[in-house]
Amino acid sequence: MARTNRTPGAESAGKYRRNLFSWVMLTPGLIFLGAFLAVPFLLLFVISFRDVDNWMNMLPTYSLNQYLEVFTSRFYLHMIWTTLWVAVATTVICIALAYPAAYLLVRAPNRTVRTALYVILVSPLLTSVVIRTFAWIVLLAQNGLVNEVLMKLALISEPLRLLWNLGAVIIAYVQVMLPFAVLPIATSMGEIDPRLRQASMSLGAGRLRTFWKVTLPLTIPGMMSGAIIVFSLAAGSYITPLLVGGRLQPLLPLAIYQQVLQVANLPLGAAMSITLLILVGVLVAGMGLILRRWEGRMHG
Repeated sequence: MARTNRTPGAESAGKYRRNLFSWVMLTPGLIFLGAFLAVPFLLLFVISFRDVDNWMNMLPTYSLNQYLEVFTSRFYLHMIWTTLWVAVATTVICIALAYPAAYLLVRAPNRTVRTALYVILVSPLLTSVVIRTFAWIVLLAQNGLVNEVLMKLALISEPLRLLWNLGAVIIAYVQVMLPFAVLPIATSMGEIDPRLRQASMSLGAGRLRTFWKVTLPLTIPGMMSGAIIVFSLAAGSYITPLLVGGRLQPLLPLAIYQQVLQVANLPLGAAMSITLLILVGVLVAGMGLILRRWEGRMHG
């Protein structure tokens, strides 16, 4: 049998060529991200320190006035708190609803049913968020379907005010973002070896104890991944709360929208954007740290 002897120099050259090829393949994507993500973010960061005059024109001077206004105003602090609270509430509800849905997907009796359920789950993502939000306006309006059904059943005497409040925002958020929570959880469930559940039950554990001790711990990574996605999207979305909640809701994305497009105070809008990005980034990093520690604990 022929034996190939490779010198250390040849191995180093081959490794260098493979690395060079990898970087060449990554270069177009890196250029795109640099041009359309990193550079705009850097410009946004710089603008957030610019001063403005009484007519909202940017001055050539720089200061911390915009950030001081954000963090010393009770109005903006209340917006920050409300934005994070709505995002957390949306995340908790989505995870609670996504878990049984993911369990149903994984436990589908055959491949045809599973495929049909996945199509039902993913199909809303093929529809514009604006269209789905307008559908909620039709349902929750004072003359909408929900109020009409309740009045015909004599459960209410006058239409309920279901729109233009944070409750409507959370409901619309959950419907829009639920698939982003279901898919990671279903993926985690699908990766669990069935023999682990069988071994647990063969050792005397019932279905509930097996779920609590085996299934749930192994699906925590999927739950955390879904929570990160949903929280990030809910904290930064402005179209859905603008349509179903109204422009007066105390949410930071709506304030950014108003400052940039209506008031034309670009530095203040940029400072709010950077603030929201940092807050979400810190919370997401914290959830990611918890996820890594949990995985390290599960895998020893």
